[in-house]
Amino acid sequence: MKKLFFVFFAIAAILSACSNASSADDGSETAIASSSSCESDCADPVLQELVVNYNLLDLMYIYGHQRGEIASSVDAYVGKGTAKDKMNNNGEEGCTEAYYDVCYMYNQMKDPFTRYYDPTFAKDILEDLTEPEEEITILGAEYAVYSEEDMLLVITDAKADAKEDELHVGDTFLVFALSFAFSEATGDTIDISLTVNRGKGKDTTSVKVKARATKAKQPTVKFHYEKTSTGDSIPVIKIKEFDQKTTENGGTHEEFVEALKKTAGSKSVILDLRDNGGGDTEHCNASAAEFLSKGDTITIDIESDVDSVLQDGSTKYIQKMDTSTVVTDKDGMAKDRYVVMLANGYSASCAELMLSAIASNKKSPIVGQLTYGKQIGQAVIAAGAINLAEDSIPDFFKIPNGLAVITSMYSYDKDWKSFQDVGIVPDYDILDRQEQMKKAVELAAARTEKRTAGYGTEPLGHFEKTAAVGNNKMPIKNLKMRYKIYR
Repeated sequence: MKKLFFVFFAIAAILSACSNASSADDGSETAIASSSSCESDCADPVLQELVVNYNLLDLMYIYGHQRGEIASSVDAYVGKGTAKDKMNNNGEEGCTEAYYDVCYMYNQMKDPFTRYYDPTFAKDILEDLTEPEEEITILGAEYAVYSEEDMLLVITDAKADAKEDELHVGDTFLVFALSFAFSEATGDTIDISLTVNRGKGKDTTSVKVKARATKAKQPTVKFHYEKTSTGDSIPVIKIKEFDQKTTENGGTHEEFVEALKKTAGSKSVILDLRDNGGGDTEHCNASAAEFLSKGDTITIDIESDVDSVLQDGSTKYIQKMDTSTVVTDKDGMAKDRYVVMLANGYSASCAELMLSAIASNKKSPIVGQLTYGKQIGQAVIAAGAINLAEDSIPDFFKIPNGLAVITSMYSYDKDWKSFQDVGIVPDYDILDRQEQMKKAVELAAARTEKRTAGYGTEPLGHFEKTAAVGNNKMPIKNLKMRYKIYR
């Protein structure tokens, strides 16, 4: 049996020559797909798109044959799509009428993260996944999330530009007010009026400010110091997300290393992963490794892989599961630092992997709230995003014209335990953000607390298509998927 070169968590794709695709639908973990000579129907690009995506699901979707969600033939999906299938598993419009059959097929999968966008939507969705997010800033002002429940921002610094607009340190305003005002205007820089709360009584007043929206690369790591009760300083390193494209060429991990270097000499550090929805796997794994010792296990991944096998005189392609363990190859630069971590319901995916890796290896305490609970990963597959000129890849594997997002991996921690859909439980369950930081500083100063909490026990329901998003958790569309994109 010759194993194929095939990359998951990447932009890759599969296209069979038409029909004759078959798979085991008995709930086993192995599926078989075959390639045949192209019939006249292959000239139909929509039918081609259906077939390529059938094979993607057949060979990549990790739950498909475990739960019997994939039909034994692509024919089961032909002519089945209707207008209701224009909405995909994520609740977004993903298909125009011509591609209803493809969306119908994806909608039969129970996993809401496995979804499809036809060629009409694919380019814009891919850009959303790969380009920097738009960030709206008030010129001359610095602000931070102040109250997660009310989504208020507090001005922490007001330089000349902001002071001219009569904006004061301590002013608070609603997040959506800034975003809404910008959405109603045109241009990259605009003058807008904000209603802010000011003073001890938090009286409201209206101020005019200049704001700017940009999609330029943004830093993902920031740090500051918090004072202890004895006057000592504890560094707080906040990671917004994990990205390979930031203000630094080396992405989030390089930014994180620089923050560790600048805070060198501190015996303790507070790692703030609140509101971090995840991102690029390599960067969260590498960042976690900076706190660990050589030989520590960061994560154990089980992912879909593809093998070729000779059967009845022809080549068949089968889905198989590969297990890989991510282990540190050297001591991390901060392995001797005492770590306290901050997390909340908006900490998800890759952020949770970092929390889990450090907590399970160092017994580092976590302060905050129950996390989102996402320990699965997706492959992102799109046209024009990868070169399949490798000799080891047969013509059977081609690129679809739309964009597919397919769950192809799930993970465990070093002890083979999972927080999938149950979240990571904090050692100190605290709602108020200021109180969370206060407790983290207290623990970091004492350097004695060991983690005793574990993972949740009740399903949170984030991975059911019909489940309402509750418990103050982010909706899927705002969640950073765990993926790698190879360009």
